[in-house]
Amino acid sequence: MTEQKAHDPGSAADAPAATVILDGALTIERGREFRETLRNALAGAQQVVLDVTQVHEIDIPGLQLICSACKTAAAAGKVFTFAGQLPACLMELKDGIGACQTGPCSHNGNASCIWFGGVK
Repeated sequence: MTEQKAHDPGSAADAPAATVILDGALTIERGREFRETLRNALAGAQQVVLDVTQVHEIDIPGLQLICSACKTAAAAGKVFTFAGQLPACLMELKDGIGACQTGPCSHNGNASCIWFGGVK
């Protein structure tokens, strides 16, 4: 799990951005580490990009952490999005638990949820 910070002077409000790159398993065993990484990224950047393309396993606590980070970012007026394609394990989990959401998310300014079927 790594965090990369970038500053793009051409971006909105000259705000710094951070990219969190995950690989391997995003399961309860790594939950604390993941939570702290996301917390630090959200504290130091106006935009956080989550790259989960190399994640091969995810469980419900991992999915809950992603959702919580998205809500935290929205509440703070920050942008939280993902890079690349969502991995098959994440798509299978959300489909398996019936978490496909096509309606608006009240925690995210009534935008569609990018994690559960909305548009990025």
